[in-house]
Amino acid sequence: MKIFINLPTWLGDSVMASAAIYALKEHFKDAHFVFYGSFVSTELFKNFQNSSILVEDKTQRYSKILKIRGKLGEFDYALSFRSAFSSKIVLKLIKTKQRFFFDKYKFKNEHQVLKYLYFVENTFDFKASSQDLKLPILPRFTQTKILALNPGAHYGSAKRWEPSYFAEVAKFFANTHKILIFGAGDEQELCDEIEQILKKSEIRVKNLCNKTSIRSLCKNISMCDILVTNDSGPMHIGAVYKIKTLAVFGPTLWTQTSPWKNPNAKIVRLGLPCSPCMQKTCPLLHHQCMKDLKPEFVIKEIKKLLEKA
Repeated sequence: MKIFINLPTWLGDSVMASAAIYALKEHFKDAHFVFYGSFVSTELFKNFQNSSILVEDKTQRYSKILKIRGKLGEFDYALSFRSAFSSKIVLKLIKTKQRFFFDKYKFKNEHQVLKYLYFVENTFDFKASSQDLKLPILPRFTQTKILALNPGAHYGSAKRWEPSYFAEVAKFFANTHKILIFGAGDEQELCDEIEQILKKSEIRVKNLCNKTSIRSLCKNISMCDILVTNDSGPMHIGAVYKIKTLAVFGPTLWTQTSPWKNPNAKIVRLGLPCSPCMQKTCPLLHHQCMKDLKPEFVIKEIKKLLEKA
């Protein structure tokens, strides 16, 4: 049996889809999976048992599929975890006996993990034995206490806590923890700003922005004593490994994208009347949901997390 999986585009969404993907694997034990999607999403599943990877090329998305259509052969099932029109075209171009498309409007009030899980359960009429997130990347362990900062969020600037606030948190714990900074792509400037603030205070920090693969990012997060993060992909990776996580939420709906089944996570948010606005940039131009969430409050909550056994 062969199953074609069109993964979500973003890192965090792909992590949240992992419960559904592993449920499919459990249901179709001997199936070969072909994962198709963005570089970051496919990297997560590179070591998935009995699978192969096909990285999407946005410059020639459809022509690439057409070129290798014959080589791919026929699939028994093709599923898209994306609802975009482009993903429907991709599934129409490949040879498959049946096609199934994720509908983002179904179960719209449920957590994103459950939306994906219900999609596969209802499609194939079975009940998953587990709702846990899982990745084919084993954790790494260390005796060093690490506090990691993740100041970016690809969705937009509205999701990003102030760089200076991240730096204040790092300053407070610098005597007890090694400080790491995670980031990728256009988050370099954010990460560099935090690094410079800390260096001015003579605090040692390792800036890993654009210096890790997806696999090494997962392993680095798995080693953390505490992860301070916006609502982002690394936050969901932290949930996979049950890392103590302080997640800062502002414009996004925390009930649908919170760290899934992570008993060691704490969400901090102000709950202003204007949030969650679900906008990429603050429509009111004041960004109070993040600016008024001061580092002192976050530090207090981190101390509570660290006191947990």
